[in-house]
Amino acid sequence: MKAIYVLSSALLLVFGLLGSASSARTLASTFDEGNEGWGLVGEAAPSWQRFGGDQGGFFQVEGTGAEAWSFESPKSWSGDWSRYVGGILSFDERLMAADGLNPGEETVKIVTSDGAVLSWRSPEPERFWTHREVVLNPSNFGTLEAEFRRAMRSVAKISIEGNGSGRRYLIGLDNIVVAPPSGLDLTADFDDGDGGWRPDGDVSFEWRKTGGNGGGFLLGRDLGDGSTWYFASPRSWSGDWTPYIGGVLSFDLKMIDSGMGKPYEAEKVKIVGSDGSVVSIYPSSSSYSPAGSWTRCQVALTPAVFGAREETFLRVMRSVDRVMIRGEYSDRSDVEGIDNVMVILPIVTELISCFDHGDEDWRGGRDVNLSWREVGGDPGGFLLGEDRGSGQTWYYVSPLSWAGNWTPYIGGTLSFELKVVDSGNGSSIFGDVVRICGRDGSYLSWSCDPPGAAWTRRQVTLAPSSFKEVGGSFDSIMKDVSEVWIRGEYSNMRDVGGIDNVMVTLGPGG
Repeated sequence: MKAIYVLSSALLLVFGLLGSASSARTLASTFDEGNEGWGLVGEAAPSWQRFGGDQGGFFQVEGTGAEAWSFESPKSWSGDWSRYVGGILSFDERLMAADGLNPGEETVKIVTSDGAVLSWRSPEPERFWTHREVVLNPSNFGTLEAEFRRAMRSVAKISIEGNGSGRRYLIGLDNIVVAPPSGLDLTADFDDGDGGWRPDGDVSFEWRKTGGNGGGFLLGRDLGDGSTWYFASPRSWSGDWTPYIGGVLSFDLKMIDSGMGKPYEAEKVKIVGSDGSVVSIYPSSSSYSPAGSWTRCQVALTPAVFGAREETFLRVMRSVDRVMIRGEYSDRSDVEGIDNVMVILPIVTELISCFDHGDEDWRGGRDVNLSWREVGGDPGGFLLGEDRGSGQTWYYVSPLSWAGNWTPYIGGTLSFELKVVDSGNGSSIFGDVVRICGRDGSYLSWSCDPPGAAWTRRQVTLAPSSFKEVGGSFDSIMKDVSEVWIRGEYSNMRDVGGIDNVMVTLGPGG
């Protein structure tokens, strides 16, 4: 099974060499200082304008014919966009001038690393600065959910494309933003100020414009009354943190001046609930002190790491008042810095097989030969099953990588598309269509109507009420799934069938 959590539930509180940390940061280009790596493909001429945008600078496209042009994002915007699913892509545009007919609609495209393209049509530009935005979801881009999520995992670029009007025209673009879903991006890089962070204990804060691990940072200076002081998160960070359970709290620390003191033990991180309840990390060793250079700490947001019972941890995370990060590591008056604080969502994945580039390690169950077909699916490729004729009911069996703990998927759905390619002129046979198998021979069974000659979508909610339990309970099987069997045979003669777009989506708690 693909990883559900960024880190295991074992303690991870490590200071070490700085590495990369990813979060769903907002991608934004304001063009106030230049073209910010954006380029233009086509016959039109690009230029950066220092003034006249919405507000400040903007990027201008100038054309003199009817040729198409494509305004394309910088390479730094490429990568895994899974965290932006459900978020917003927006930009401002203006028709600055047009000698002939106004240019028509524009097309926003998301292009993947393997060349797939998702498209959304934007209205034609107006004579004044106009804000355009689209929610990043499958329906807006005219595709299936499985296809959309697969594409968002490997984005090569986005483009805004248009056509000329046959004569001279000028189009301005400004404030292009790709933002994650609201409320799911807690970051503080201290490049523009203290971000609302508050002192806790005998400390005074100073914001420094430079000297951080890239840009500014927040400096804490011990006031010397003997208590342990902390960096406390801004009030804007309070609220429901349950989406972050299984994710990571990441931050950079630096010991600027130890005051010639010695390290001592104290709580490293505390998460305080609105009711005053606290979960904290209290390592038994003092070896976790930061160094004299910027070092990174990552804390897995799991009950085990915080040494808390699950119900206690969940109660705090449902209503967080603040997170407190230890700043004092010396028993004398010391000075420390903090930078790049991020609360990162768990790296969760919905299990998806679209069969557009191969069989994706699916296997045959019982008397069937499976083969991958490049075309004929819904759309693209699909997996074909051909009955060997031994009389056994045959199934499509999920990859070994799908095995594991499926509890994050409880409340989600299992969906797939089936097609009868050739019934062999046999009579229809019935039985369970889905089996979710445990390790000990137990399984969960679900039945539905057989598919037809056209692609037929089936979906089942992953809840106890949907399944018949065979040899084990729903909860015990979902905790340790070995494989999923999806029925391919629906005729009592030698038949041929197809499967496409299999997806297991996370539940509300996943």
